[in-house]
Amino acid sequence: MKTIISTLLYLFLTVTSFGQLTKGNWLTGGNAKLYLFRENNSTSTYDYNYTQIDLSANVGYFVADKIALGLRPTFSSFKGGYYATGGSISTNSQRYLIGPYGRYYFLPTEKDFNILTDISYQYGILGGGLKGNASTFSAAAGPVIFFNSSVGMEFLLGYSSSKEDADYGYSFERKGFQFLIGFQIHLEK
Repeated sequence: MKTIISTLLYLFLTVTSFGQLTKGNWLTGGNAKLYLFRENNSTSTYDYNYTQIDLSANVGYFVADKIALGLRPTFSSFKGGYYATGGSISTNSQRYLIGPYGRYYFLPTEKDFNILTDISYQYGILGGGLKGNASTFSAAAGPVIFFNSSVGMEFLLGYSSSKEDADYGYSFERKGFQFLIGFQIHLEK
């Protein structure tokens, strides 16, 4: 096991690789986000506990060197509920979102790593028993490490703001930090 880890570490540190960040190339991939949160309501005895998992795909095109624009669909699973002294109610719903995104890579294109920023806006519908719509704005930045000239793994930290409006007067707004892990495939023209 140590031999495998040592070999991978050696290759990672010595092999020259970089992504295709130049005008005319395509970008495809995706990321995952886990969001756990708890709410306490000071005017009642309810405690809210939720888990949200987002899976996003994306396809984009480099309109200029180091600048990509594209489209990103997202599937979001939202589970949890509220708990009180008299009982509890659980929820399990989904969100289906799609919208544009843009990203910029800061370092020269010949590097085997880079720093990027990613901004997106998505709009969609609620599922799993709820009827309504949802929108999300996201801004994140972080490093991408290229394994070769086509594949990179990214670790992004940023801000997310979501708003949902559903039937029965249900409205929910959530703002906070996010951590995303993803893979991107850079395709030559």
